[in-house]
Amino acid sequence: MKQVLKYLLFGFLGLLLIAVLFIGSVFYRAKVGLSIYESDPPMLPAEMKDFSVLLFSKTNGFPHTEAIEAAIPAFEKMAEKNDWTLYTTNNGAVFNPAQLAKFDVVLWSNATGRNLTDEQREAFKTYIENGGGFVGIHGAGDASHHWDWYYENLIGAHFSHHSLNPQIQEGTINLECDSINNYLCLGLPTSTKRADEWYVFTDNPRNNGFTVLYTLDESNLTMNGNIPILINDKDFGMGADHPIVWYKCLPNDARTFYSAMGHTGASFSETNYLDILERGIKWAGKTIGDCQ
Repeated sequence: MKQVLKYLLFGFLGLLLIAVLFIGSVFYRAKVGLSIYESDPPMLPAEMKDFSVLLFSKTNGFPHTEAIEAAIPAFEKMAEKNDWTLYTTNNGAVFNPAQLAKFDVVLWSNATGRNLTDEQREAFKTYIENGGGFVGIHGAGDASHHWDWYYENLIGAHFSHHSLNPQIQEGTINLECDSINNYLCLGLPTSTKRADEWYVFTDNPRNNGFTVLYTLDESNLTMNGNIPILINDKDFGMGADHPIVWYKCLPNDARTFYSAMGHTGASFSETNYLDILERGIKWAGKTIGDCQ
């Protein structure tokens, strides 16, 4: 009997150790990230159409595998409909001046972590400062990027946490439509329900000069991101004003558009959500609207 109890105890301790190591590895990748970088640029298509989008989903941080894989055919279909060139890669070496110049919009679809070298970051920064367009989806705005310029200029808010129990919840998003950029919102539903992993930010992008397209109604949601023993200071949301999609005009007519939605693969089969992203890409690429 004592031998059986000993085996059970060792088994329990072994499982506990495995669980701790697994949780630790997830936290490390989400917060610190991997150090995987590419130096050889990919071969771009010989012919590019008048409007070209770079779809980048490299994950040195948390891998939203299901969402990333579901997004690719959705954006391929969108590109075919609009006669765009869509180039998809996880190769960070594409962030060089010559190749970035071929794209109207750089789309970070759940790209996470410190996924570019310092030289590649500088090339991307220069691309934006010269009037480039950026669209970020969900994980592109999490806390794993460790890049002040990126957060301050392209995302506009600092990630705190997301709901955990339950992680995926059905929430209501409400449209805001400003008079200058009504081409972004004309025809979109004023209020709609959808399920997602809802991000909470420590600051409001409005206060950083961004214009909000959609807000999240928190009233029927649980925004608690605490984890027993590990995290105990994330039991809060953003309150009555919780932006969830926003955008901004930058100097030299550069444009940035960010959606905190898009954790699930199902997101990229939703007509309304894809409509929001399509408008964001067109706006960031200057085919619709002005910057004022």
